[in-house]
Amino acid sequence: GKSKEEIYASFRQTILDIERLIVMRDNPPPPPSPLPWGSTKPADTNHTPYCSKGGLQTLSADDLGMLLLHIHECRNILWQSPHRFPPDILRNLSEDLAELAGERGPVSVRQQLQIISRMTRTYPFMKPKYGIPFNMIMPKWN
Repeated sequence: GKSKEEIYASFRQTILDIERLIVMRDNPPPPPSPLPWGSTKPADTNHTPYCSKGGLQTLSADDLGMLLLHIHECRNILWQSPHRFPPDILRNLSEDLAELAGERGPVSVRQQLQIISRMTRTYPFMKPKYGIPFNMIMPKWN
């Protein structure tokens, strides 16, 4: 079987993939105007990469499907190696993934980013062990 570190690395990588997906949908700019030349069919003006409900962005159906695939991958990691996670962390991770998927009620893209942030702050195995600490590469803003 895989080592604890390999399992944790797989989980972290999947969460990174989720974060990448969600970050790209957080307040994106409007799509560019269609080019007036070179197109023989009318521009698709109804396609938007996200849905806006009351000013809050939510994932499109395609993006939500991709998110659910990543969440399924995270759940598989947890289910295949439950002995690698303390019971309280296993329970909390399952709850976080359910919130992220919108299983506890609708969530905006901003809320999903906050859930990811909470997960990376809360669970020790989610913290990077290698590389330069973030506060060393980003200047403090006064």
